Amino acid sequence: MLDWLKCSVNRIICFSIVAWLLVFGCLAGVIASPSLSTSYYKNDGYGLGDDIGGQWTINTDVSPDVSYVEFYVDEQLEFNDTLAPFSWSFNTNNYTLGLHTIRVIAFNPSGETATVVSNPNFVEYSATNFWLMTIVGVVIVLVVTLTVSLFRVRKKKLTKNVYITSPKKICD
Repeated sequence: MLDWLKCSVNRIICFSIVAWLLVFGCLAGVIASPSLSTSYYKNDGYGLGDDIGGQWTINTDVSPDVSYVEFYVDEQLEFNDTLAPFSWSFNTNNYTLGLHTIRVIAFNPSGETATVVSNPNFVEYSATNFWLMTIVGVVIVLVVTLTVSLFRVRKKKLTKNVYITSPKKICD
């Protein structure tokens, strides 16, 4: 009977050790995996939908275990940031126009990674064009407003000069 009890205790101990290893092994994997999200900030540029132009910054929000972040444009490493908060500033004028793949990879000390990929469309942007278009837009609004105002004034003037007269009776 004593051998049976020893065998049962050994099985319980082995089962407990395996269970603890599985639980802590899974939790260690969850805790060790870095997390990453990105946001684009327009410093001086244009952005509408996926179209961006000019000077931009990619900001990251990462888990505390991240040790560095790499920024790629079309599979070419552009910047390796080792100081939190991790970010990268770039100007779309330094790249060809059109669709690009931006890949941001966060690394933790264990070598595990988290990746965010986006596909912005780089469009032409210059501050001169922006201000020129703004001035042209303001001039167009002023011309339309002036035209409408003159039309209303002229219409009022014409309606003041119109008199309604009744027909004269001709007496015999």
